[in-house]
Amino acid sequence: MLKYMENAFFRKAGKVFASLFLTALFLLGLGHWLSSFRMGDIQMSIADWPKEKQYCLVLKQALEEKRIPYFISEPVHKTDMFLGLPETMVSPQILLLKALTPGQFECFNAALFYALGFLGCLLLRKKFSLNLLSFTALFLLINFNGNTVSRLGVGHTQWFSVFLLPYFALLVFDLGEGKKDLLTALKLALLFFFILLQGGFHIYVWCIFFLLAYMFSDLKKWKGIAVALAVSGILSAFRLLPALAAYAGKDNAGSKGYPTIITLLSAMIIPQDANFQLFRGSFGWFEYNLFTDITGFALIAWFAIWLGILVQDGKRRELSPGLKKIDFKGIYLAMLITLLFTFDRFYGIFAFVPFLNSQSAALRMVIVPFTLAAVIACARFDAFARALKSGAAKVLVAAGVLLMAGSLVEHAELWKIKRLESLLPPSELLNLSLLIVDKEAAFYKASVLWGYSISLLALLIVIILLIIHGNKKANNSAGG
Repeated sequence: MLKYMENAFFRKAGKVFASLFLTALFLLGLGHWLSSFRMGDIQMSIADWPKEKQYCLVLKQALEEKRIPYFISEPVHKTDMFLGLPETMVSPQILLLKALTPGQFECFNAALFYALGFLGCLLLRKKFSLNLLSFTALFLLINFNGNTVSRLGVGHTQWFSVFLLPYFALLVFDLGEGKKDLLTALKLALLFFFILLQGGFHIYVWCIFFLLAYMFSDLKKWKGIAVALAVSGILSAFRLLPALAAYAGKDNAGSKGYPTIITLLSAMIIPQDANFQLFRGSFGWFEYNLFTDITGFALIAWFAIWLGILVQDGKRRELSPGLKKIDFKGIYLAMLITLLFTFDRFYGIFAFVPFLNSQSAALRMVIVPFTLAAVIACARFDAFARALKSGAAKVLVAAGVLLMAGSLVEHAELWKIKRLESLLPPSELLNLSLLIVDKEAAFYKASVLWGYSISLLALLIVIILLIIHGNKKANNSAGG
């Protein structure tokens, strides 16, 4: 029995055992998020939750009264143009607000995006042939890092889209493999369209920033990335045009990042709760939080960073079969550039660039290179674990993953919404009361109309192109 378990976790598991284990892992994660959101029974009274509640009520009013919510009764983020707020959700699931309370709706979204994120992790498992142990490490780092659990705890529902970053990683690696640039570009644009539907504007900006850094880091990839950016820009017109109309001429508040590398490292290693303050006048700790536990940090530092440097320098042979196919030079440089711009002294360079200057906390971009590093680390860790011969070494490695699981789950408990509601004072936004109002603004309303029209037409064209490609692939397979 022990030999079977060893083979299942370190080499290749039987289909039945793997299915049962992955199902159990999925249900444990789902149980955490349903518990954190208390099945929708949350007060929505702390941090950003009152604002998110008001967004839901505006959408609910729009559905009930069959009105387009062009304007709201009070400005939020310097504008009363509701559809010009790119962080609001306009995805089809808003129809559920007819029957659900705001809390239940956000709980549904937590479960939905967690499930989509788990599917993305399974696709990464398939791509890199991860064994159950390395997949468990990936699952923990993607779903229970400090950045994700703390932000959802304080009501940053736009971070639901962070669960879609595994798909972004897959497509970035496809670019690195030199796969068909046009197809990958269309898939990236479609992913960004879906992210923007969910109000994930910040995540969209970070991914665009990373792709720009990637393009300039590896000019051989410029065509595919340029097409992705161009198609994405057209598909995103429904969000970008109204946002430009809403924020034209408005000052940007500037952006802050990690003060030092020590802050970032401590945010990954030392668990803190919402009461911790870095220094007077700093952001709340949820902005800095990237907890991975010392084992998770060691996993990323050794397998993604140190071994990555040695492999790129030719001093170490790449042991992961899946990573061998990928040209990492541009990817690593883009990760480094993105990471650098999460620090105070760098991001200010882009204070004049539209949309990039929308990030009031540049350190939030860290989740993009973090996700890519986690995937790379787990792929190399997989090759390392498979090569182990000593039973004691295998026990030690498995114990490390188990310890990381315990630490991440314990830390996630600190940021559950119920605990934060008893810990944090009522939000300054608690008296916010938004209603749909009527105003005249021809240019803004035209930007909404043209934005949605352009995006829908572009979406239709992209879907047709993907269907054509799928048919060609099927015909070629049949002919072969």
